[in-house]
Amino acid sequence: MTSAPSSSTIAAIATGPAAGGVGVIRISGPAALEAARRVVPGLPLFPAPRHAYLASIAGLDDGLVIHFPAPNSYTGEEVVELMPHGSPKLLSMVLQRLCEHPALRLAEPGEFTRRAFVNGRIDLARAEAVADLVAAQSEAGVRSAAAQLAGALSQRIDAAKSRLVPLHADLEACLDFPDEAEGADALVAARLDAVLEDLEALAAQGAVGALARRGAHVVLYGPVNAGKSTLFNALLGTRRALVDPEPGTTRDVLEAIIELQGLQVTLVDTAGLRAGAGRVEALGIEKTREALRGADLALLVVPPDATDLGAWRSEASGEVLVIAAKSDLGRRSEGFPVSAANGQGLSDLKAELARRLGAGKAEAVALASERHRDALRRATEALQRARAALDASTLEVVAGETAVALDALDEITGQDARTELLDAIFQRFCIGK
Repeated sequence: MTSAPSSSTIAAIATGPAAGGVGVIRISGPAALEAARRVVPGLPLFPAPRHAYLASIAGLDDGLVIHFPAPNSYTGEEVVELMPHGSPKLLSMVLQRLCEHPALRLAEPGEFTRRAFVNGRIDLARAEAVADLVAAQSEAGVRSAAAQLAGALSQRIDAAKSRLVPLHADLEACLDFPDEAEGADALVAARLDAVLEDLEALAAQGAVGALARRGAHVVLYGPVNAGKSTLFNALLGTRRALVDPEPGTTRDVLEAIIELQGLQVTLVDTAGLRAGAGRVEALGIEKTREALRGADLALLVVPPDATDLGAWRSEASGEVLVIAAKSDLGRRSEGFPVSAANGQGLSDLKAELARRLGAGKAEAVALASERHRDALRRATEALQRARAALDASTLEVVAGETAVALDALDEITGQDARTELLDAIFQRFCIGK
């Protein structure tokens, strides 16, 4: 397990740096009440748990003060929250007064949530979800982080472990006490298959979860004067990119963000691809190819008279959706018909983009972190090796691979988490969380 919680008392402003109606200063640790009385002398000697007291705070403002006694607090320690008005300067002055207490120091980034993890209030997957929820910039990101914070991922991992732990114990018993453990190795294949099925189903959500967390990149590309910038503007609903009949108007990549069914999507307008471009335009074309390498979905925008779509498709390494642009001027037999000039097909195109990016599925996805996906991949691969070893090797190998899988799953929820891993995770938190 992780090290014991610190005996120090910490404090920080828990609300953002912008002015607001209410601000929050959080104090956690054994001296939390004592430190709070430095700025709230009117606080009762034994305040009622979770009762909001209206009191003068540092003689500067009237606000609410709430005491959360250990262990029933966010961190599992004594916690006091001060809630004056949300002036950043006022909050800073109150915090400065608090820090005059000799037992109190400023909290480090993520330290409140780290203490909650160390004290067993939440597991590591839930702790990481706090940072994801704070950083979420789309509805899908919020829902994904909220699901993880509520335990959606942890419950799936715990369910898999509840099957693997007794299986591993039975395998070890077969190895250590072969006479007494007769029959304990029965149905090993079926038990492994059941866990593998669950983990593989969870892993299948990984790509959608990644998009929910970071958003999707959709790159518009194709020949010059195909209508890429016009379509880009139409999808945004505003004139963001320059549009002109002269070929090669777009010389650089241009990005803008929209939201499709709750999923954040970064649209990327790019320079048209053609041979014989000038030096500056050629630099833009190279940026187009670079953008395509990082695309989650590429939109090949072609005019009605375009030919040899196979060559254009080969420019993108991933999924390509052909857009038959300028459909008001003529129809193609291939491609999604859209006319940015009159809006025909735009709503259908947005629905198709959302479908291909899995926007509707993102709300229920529990697996979004790259760290989690990597640990789950290693656990799944270990069980696949264990399954193969049943026919080609010994039970000792099967037991060993099962142990490897358990270790990988433990990494997700934080059992025996290394200090370096915890440092890396909590450093991305903001101060006060």
